[in-house]
Amino acid sequence: MLENFGITASWQGCTIERLTAIAREADKLGFGYFWVPEAWGLEAFSSISNILSKTTSIRVGTGIANVYSRSAALIGMGCATLDQIAPGRFMLGLGSSGRTLIENWHGYDFSKPLKRTEEYVQVIRKVARGENVEFRGDVLKNLSKFRLYTKPVESNLEIYLGAIGDANLKLAGTICEGAILAQYPISRLNHAMDMLNGESQDQRKRLFTYLPTFVSTSKEEISKANQRVARNIAFYVTSMGSYYSKNLVRLGYEDDLNRIMEAHHRGGSTASELAVSERMLNELSLTGSRESVVEKVSKFPEGVIPVLGFSSGSVDEVKSSVDSMRLLSQDVC
Repeated sequence: MLENFGITASWQGCTIERLTAIAREADKLGFGYFWVPEAWGLEAFSSISNILSKTTSIRVGTGIANVYSRSAALIGMGCATLDQIAPGRFMLGLGSSGRTLIENWHGYDFSKPLKRTEEYVQVIRKVARGENVEFRGDVLKNLSKFRLYTKPVESNLEIYLGAIGDANLKLAGTICEGAILAQYPISRLNHAMDMLNGESQDQRKRLFTYLPTFVSTSKEEISKANQRVARNIAFYVTSMGSYYSKNLVRLGYEDDLNRIMEAHHRGGSTASELAVSERMLNELSLTGSRESVVEKVSKFPEGVIPVLGFSSGSVDEVKSSVDSMRLLSQDVC
């Protein structure tokens, strides 16, 4: 059913109008979740405010907000504010992001990311619930004498960690409702679920996995879509710090990564895009006919929620994305 699928839109070149158009269509079709990415494009919380005010049932989350550019208290305040706009429909996606973005864009020292994330989750929950905040940690050292002075989040605030490494997945399973994956191989999803759930299988966590998606029967259109996916993969492993590439190496894709990195060193982004293997395309995206996409997703482990990633860099890309969503909704229903 569509409520077990999520939707996201690429952040590169996206505008609030395009993002909202995709979210409204996802809501109309009955998809369950919409995740708003945040890198160095649209700001997530204000974007979500706009989307929540223009949709009726889809749940909307930050995908992800980092734990450096806002204080934990401010994120908790944001959660309470968005819950007042659309009670029960906001989810918090939270993570450390990476050194390059945090230091070169936000200007903060990328220190103690795992510990900082853990302490942020604790403080955010206290703030969102309207509790008195008394907290002494390794990163957040002296928080005291304050509490939220407006209506708190009424239901349980669901928090999901952006987590691709084993340590982050284990942390997510301990302190959150689940995790969000990006650039994570489909064939390794069982491993991610094992890390997330640990030794306890009594209450399995949710695992959202972002997958660039394009649905068509046209070989020419699918070829063009695969080129866009290859460009996206090459960009993330060569230009978004080292954590995506290192994780793919740990998961068994060292040869594929070496080809991309060597090509990028020789010929830049165009060469690195051409070096993306068919295996990587199959592992990190969903492109093809609606039947093939649905069949592929049907084999995902229990608890994994596919997040279909659509292009949003132009009006034409939004139209193509909406067409793909409609085609998939017919087959899934």
